[in-house]
Amino acid sequence: MRLWNFGVFAVSAIVCATPALAKPDVETMKFAVTRDDMPIGTNTIDIEHKGPETKVQIVTHVTVGFAFLTLYKFDQTETEQWTNGHLVAMNAVTDDNGKVHRTNANNQDGKLVVDGDGQVQTVAPTIVPASLWNAAMLRQSVVLNPEDGKVMPVSVVDRGDDCLTVAGRAAHAHHYVIRTSFTQDVWYDAAQRLVKLELKGQDGSTIRYQLI
Repeated sequence: MRLWNFGVFAVSAIVCATPALAKPDVETMKFAVTRDDMPIGTNTIDIEHKGPETKVQIVTHVTVGFAFLTLYKFDQTETEQWTNGHLVAMNAVTDDNGKVHRTNANNQDGKLVVDGDGQVQTVAPTIVPASLWNAAMLRQSVVLNPEDGKVMPVSVVDRGDDCLTVAGRAAHAHHYVIRTSFTQDVWYDAAQRLVKLELKGQDGSTIRYQLI
């Protein structure tokens, strides 16, 4: 999630019972993206849990324009696959205003092999992508950039509890400042679900992701 620096189980018993298949538990979170309070795009996060497996898809579409001109465009689709809380695969395609990046990561023999724009490296299998749906990022010292596959340092400052309006209702959330190659303010609810994100664009504008 970036803008230019800017288990539920169904159990049935029959004679000679066959184990029931786990039904996936799916959550969809949709965010409105604004720039200085003007709508510029959307961000959608689909999280599917099935037993020990978790699959996540994150889709971001952002367009900044003036009159009939498109000044900036950002599109990103990222998928992550997790088993027992460990990342086993990731694929991301990013179009950052016409510059396309591709990142693939796969767990091979207990190591995570990452190909980012053709540059291959092996990283610790415990690394977490810098995709903010996962509050585990708050407890890391380095994270994996889904855009280019690079490992980057991360630091987190705890700003305490806030009261926000989330989907039209007042809600309590915890505020953190996350610093990687740029700085983001993020808010998570009591279930550690991302509800809001703010950052500054290169032009000084305020970019906001708000759960709707």
